[in-house]
Amino acid sequence: MSDFDVFAKTLEFTTRNYYVDVEDKVPIFLCSIGGHIFNALNKCSRCDFDPDSPLVDEEEGDFVITHCPLRHNNPPFYTPMSQLPDTRIHLMLRGAKGSGKSILINMFLSEGTGLLHSMNQDLGEGMRTMLGPNSVTEAGMFGSVDEDGQILGRPLAREMCGGILGFEEFSSMSDASKKEHSLDMKNQLLTSLDNGRVQKALRAGWVNYTTRYSIWAGTQPARFELESGLDRRFFIIDIEMTPEKELLYKQAQHKQSNVSVEERLELANLAISIKEWIRNRMNEAVANPPSGLLFADDVLEWIEHPSVRSFESDLFRRICIGYHMMKPEYRGGQPLVITLDPTLEAILNSSLKMRRTVMDADMELIRTTFWMKDLPKSEVVKEVSRMVTNGDYQSAKRWIIENLEPQDWYAEFEPETARRGRKGLLCRFGKNAKKDEI
Repeated sequence: MSDFDVFAKTLEFTTRNYYVDVEDKVPIFLCSIGGHIFNALNKCSRCDFDPDSPLVDEEEGDFVITHCPLRHNNPPFYTPMSQLPDTRIHLMLRGAKGSGKSILINMFLSEGTGLLHSMNQDLGEGMRTMLGPNSVTEAGMFGSVDEDGQILGRPLAREMCGGILGFEEFSSMSDASKKEHSLDMKNQLLTSLDNGRVQKALRAGWVNYTTRYSIWAGTQPARFELESGLDRRFFIIDIEMTPEKELLYKQAQHKQSNVSVEERLELANLAISIKEWIRNRMNEAVANPPSGLLFADDVLEWIEHPSVRSFESDLFRRICIGYHMMKPEYRGGQPLVITLDPTLEAILNSSLKMRRTVMDADMELIRTTFWMKDLPKSEVVKEVSRMVTNGDYQSAKRWIIENLEPQDWYAEFEPETARRGRKGLLCRFGKNAKKDEI
């Protein structure tokens, strides 16, 4: 199936099923799958849940995942700065109610019909997938211990190691982090999404393991908390809702209801072929991984564009890796060469536009609120904390450094004054603020 283009076939599947406005979004899901597979190739030779590992004692009650198709014995091959980087691409779908966030997640993860779901995933056939619960506690997600120091139950992050976990509403995670029993949710989420480590020191013992799950989650446009580090972990898909699009949804529902039996059978066969291709690509890559990774200069040239923030560059490199892992031709045993072809460039441009639409909304709010004003730095931090970072003062200072300081309409300066003592900084908002004579 070397001529099977999973990007084209999946878009054909969505077109014939009358999905609305998904042409620029489905490829990012496929890149996320590719990034997930690549991460396993580079890191899954070390597994905390391998029943054959001398470090895991199943008889002592250690948690094991008996059948995992991503487990292997190959050494790492991608080690920039002599480290093992993470290449998982966690997705955050941002859209209003009825905009189709859940439809996209369910298209891949829904039990039985999902393009990634395998009925025999517990037997090691296909990738592990799950649609997460509508409510979850920090202990339910990452684990706690009983009085003997044993981890209680089956925490999701451990259960889903090597799999893709979907949340139709990310609020189930963010709401839990505000409750007394789950105040550590955010910190554990940050580290588990970043390098996979879950580590908690409790009175009765430790919760300590490494997990390699990917999250796909939906959220509504009301302000969602990506300011305290989650923005570095999630790739954002923006789903716009307009009256015209609502009409298209109504028309699509009518067409979907009237699909003939013959067409439904053809679509079922197409879904099976996509599912089998992804499974085969995963198995092929695990059996014969790349020997290294090389980025072409044209990829660097795209990432160097000023609209790509420095802390975002790694996210876009992951998209490039995931895309090449899912291309029709795969050659293991040699370096995976990452080049910028027209399809990948279109994916990058579209995803960058969506990210800027979402991530720059707060910056535009601050800009318009304080336009043509000079304010003490302490007051600006206070206002950013109130308007953007939900009262987190330290996150507000980081947000200013990453988002305001690069802008030519924002400048910080020390005012000239005859009074003695600490003068403090003033922040200027206005056209060409950095060029103004101060």
